[in-house]
Amino acid sequence: MRGNVYISIPKADISNELPSAITTYDWTENVYDEASMEVTETINHHPTWEQYGERNTTKFGQPITVTVDEVEYVVYEMEVSWQNSEVSSLIALGAGLSAPSYTLMTNTEAKEFITSNLPQE
Repeated sequence: MRGNVYISIPKADISNELPSAITTYDWTENVYDEASMEVTETINHHPTWEQYGERNTTKFGQPITVTVDEVEYVVYEMEVSWQNSEVSSLIALGAGLSAPSYTLMTNTEAKEFITSNLPQE
């Protein structure tokens, strides 16, 4: 299944973590004792936007970077829940900001945004 929303993130912010309400893309990593090969620690990771994009390339494809008024934005495809307030947490990121900063889009809107902001050949 493909994602249900797209979001444009300022490229300068891709090292920021996803909102804490979005835990679908978290992962754990076990640390092992080299001698006994027993798990000594489990580390929980909550991804940055960049990590999210890298880890989900096979599911959603490569994030797309476009430039609007000399500012670069990265468009990420996501599958997020309405029921678990994940969509609300994404909408809150863009509160008080001008589009396209943290702008949530439908598939059609994202295609139009990307197409209209790709470099002209």
